[in-house]
Amino acid sequence: MTVLWLVVSFASTVDHTVAADEPRGTGAARPLSWEELPPLPDALGLGGSFAGVHGGASIVAGGANFPDGAPWAEPPGEKRWYDRMYVLDAPEGAWREGGILPRRLAYGVSISTERGVLLIGGEEDGAPVADVYRVSWNAEAQSLETEPLPPLPRAASYTAGGLIGSTVYVAAAHRSAGADTLDEKSFWSLDLAKLDGDGTDEDATDLGWKHLATWPGAARHKAVVATQSAGGNDRLLYLFSGERPRYRADGTPDLARYEYLTDAYRYDPRRDAWQRIADMPEMVSERALRRGEENSAAVRRPVAAATAIDVGQSHILVFSGSTGGHVTEPPQTQPPFPRTVLAYHTITDTWTTAGEMPEGVVTTTATRWGERIVIPSGETRPGVRTPRVQSARLAAGVNRLGGLNAAVLIGYLAALVAMGFYFSRREKSTADYFLAGGRIPWWAAGLSIYATQLSAITFISIPAIPYASNWLLFPGQFMILLFAPVVIVFYLPFFRRLNVTTAYEYLERRFNLAARLFGSASFIVFQFARMAIVVYLPALALSAVTGMNIYAAIVLMGALSILYTVLGGMEAVVWTDVLQVFVLWGGLLLAIAIVVSDLGGATAAFHEARADGKLQLFAWTWDHTALATWSIVLGHFALQFGPYTTDQAVVQRYLTTKDETAAARGIWLNGVLAIPFNFLFFALGTCLYLFFKSRPELIGVGMQNDSVFPLFMTGRMPAGVSGLVIAGVFAASMSSLDSSMHSVATAITTDFYRRFWPEVSDHRCLKVARWITAIVGMIGTATALLIAGADLKSQYLFFQKLLGLLSSGLVGMFILGVFTRRANAIGALSGAAASTVVFAYVVFATDMHMYVYPIVGIATAVVVGYAVSLVTPSDGNDLSGLSRPTLKADAP
Repeated sequence: MTVLWLVVSFASTVDHTVAADEPRGTGAARPLSWEELPPLPDALGLGGSFAGVHGGASIVAGGANFPDGAPWAEPPGEKRWYDRMYVLDAPEGAWREGGILPRRLAYGVSISTERGVLLIGGEEDGAPVADVYRVSWNAEAQSLETEPLPPLPRAASYTAGGLIGSTVYVAAAHRSAGADTLDEKSFWSLDLAKLDGDGTDEDATDLGWKHLATWPGAARHKAVVATQSAGGNDRLLYLFSGERPRYRADGTPDLARYEYLTDAYRYDPRRDAWQRIADMPEMVSERALRRGEENSAAVRRPVAAATAIDVGQSHILVFSGSTGGHVTEPPQTQPPFPRTVLAYHTITDTWTTAGEMPEGVVTTTATRWGERIVIPSGETRPGVRTPRVQSARLAAGVNRLGGLNAAVLIGYLAALVAMGFYFSRREKSTADYFLAGGRIPWWAAGLSIYATQLSAITFISIPAIPYASNWLLFPGQFMILLFAPVVIVFYLPFFRRLNVTTAYEYLERRFNLAARLFGSASFIVFQFARMAIVVYLPALALSAVTGMNIYAAIVLMGALSILYTVLGGMEAVVWTDVLQVFVLWGGLLLAIAIVVSDLGGATAAFHEARADGKLQLFAWTWDHTALATWSIVLGHFALQFGPYTTDQAVVQRYLTTKDETAAARGIWLNGVLAIPFNFLFFALGTCLYLFFKSRPELIGVGMQNDSVFPLFMTGRMPAGVSGLVIAGVFAASMSSLDSSMHSVATAITTDFYRRFWPEVSDHRCLKVARWITAIVGMIGTATALLIAGADLKSQYLFFQKLLGLLSSGLVGMFILGVFTRRANAIGALSGAAASTVVFAYVVFATDMHMYVYPIVGIATAVVVGYAVSLVTPSDGNDLSGLSRPTLKADAP
């Protein structure tokens, strides 16, 4: 009845209204949902004002307007600059004055930072200034506070800028005496961490603005700048469009000769280098649209003075912008600025439209206020402002799962539960429940090892790596195969010949009880943290593209995993793993076939991918802060020690076969399978890049990169087939969850309950193990629900990273035990402690790349552990058969 209730409840969350012939993939665009916040107190509105968010409050400062009449009136109204600051501390509140700037300012750069909103450059009464201020909201005093920062190297207005990490970047242009246009460019940076004393010690002369390489294109005012990732972890700065003014001999603007630029560039701070990217998109001109000529030839769309903001991992939204269409119109009849919202995708280097805003505005700043994008005031057409404050959110645009896919998914999940019931008849003892009674064939054990490492997160995220970047990480996949003989020759004999149930029993025999309890407790705590993430993240990705209720998905995965694992024990876990692997492989191969067919064949896809630089395999640099081939290869090799030598979820599978030889074959099978199928995962990711590059309108604006494969599943794969692959993703999540549940229950029962109460009967231990399995599963599921409901993902991932610091120390303990005779318990535990400290320092206080982390952590544990062992007394244990030097060559 419980299963039936879960299935019916889940089915009720799925939209079944998709007809068989209904177009698929049309729901990915995620249009913006607009609303209005309270208007600014200035009834005319402001142009060129500074805007940002700090301390939970929205801030607007400075700006300019025409309070005495329009500039085309008789007599013409004069432009006035302001020094007032306004603050809105809640969306449902009202704006109020929060202070006065040191001078009247407008038309500079606004950048929100953790310590306040930066007001950079601009002009006062028409004259450019170099001043820089930081405005912060003091919630306790209910006031805005202003502090001066180092001024720009040169006065500049109509500038543009962005923030990457703690560094501010500003692009400016200048006109030298007698020039009829802008003829000088400047690009500066200011490191706020150094300025505020948060960085490394620096000479005082290094705390000001630095001159950097300028962009290759023309000097310009009113460029549009935003920062965003281009697929990797590093953020880049993007510069779009702009205005190139012209001046008469007397210095007055010659509007008819103004140039409105459509070029665009990308800046990489690590290399201090610029790269040309796709020009602004081609669109029918505003003039043609006003005349009803929708079929006119498309032209490049300038967006001078627009505002832009990054959304998601790879999109930049550009709101409105001046196209130059007003310069030929009489001032009184100049059209309003366009309402179009453009979306630039940094990975595919493509443009799409993301709908329209309620009112087009320029010379303002889009800011992020919680989940809102806030665009305060601005110019609606030359000389006209608005006090409106527009607010946008990303709407939930998703593909619908459909009735057939839902039916396939439900049928697949029901089959998993049936397998649990089937194997429950054979679970008569803890040997059956923990180790499947040694009845697992070597090939099934190998597939189960493979499935344990192939979580749903991995299945979804591996294609996202080459989709977003390239093949640099692929050489690291060979380390799985190269590590197989290390496990078989040096570790497997101890696990099999000592007749252990958990890997940590070995630590007690080799060192002492404290070592065993430390190892087991480290594993248990980390698995508790991991369980919630391996359920939550796939559920989040699937809900984003299918419309599934994320809570229903989490509960369904958790409840069914608990049910079949409690019933069927290790046999149910292994055989559901086997089924999952074949389903995922089938989905992978079918997805590749579909996308390659869409691309016109493998040869065409290969040549296009190579031309786009998507097939790069190696990075020959010794830079330890960058993604380099040496760190990828060595780091991946070091990473294999954790799962394959210390992780109970994997080691337990070594013990389910009839003998050591069969276990070795399973390990070899896992290593061999990793190469071709990881190749296919990378190939799929590259193909997905090519597919969505040719169809950028299908990419959800603000979509996470990891959602690209689920998006393709639901948008392009045939109904029923996509349901089966989605079921495979569900099963992969459940496989990770059931492996964690079962291995944690094994560790708690064996390393704690049975260790301290050895007189307890095996039947009693079996009951306890089943109860622990259920409780552990419920805790993992509840934690996943908590993360989903309270938006604790970032905090939880940080907590998980902290727990991960223990892993290198545990690896070091096993290395010391297996490969040395001199290492003792004090040394091994000291090495583990030292590794945790050093690992934490490397992670949080250095710029080392993440693939260097395990190398440093493991090396520290081994070196410190052995050194301490040399100066401390031996444990006095009989090491016969407990270390490699004392292990007999013959198998039992």
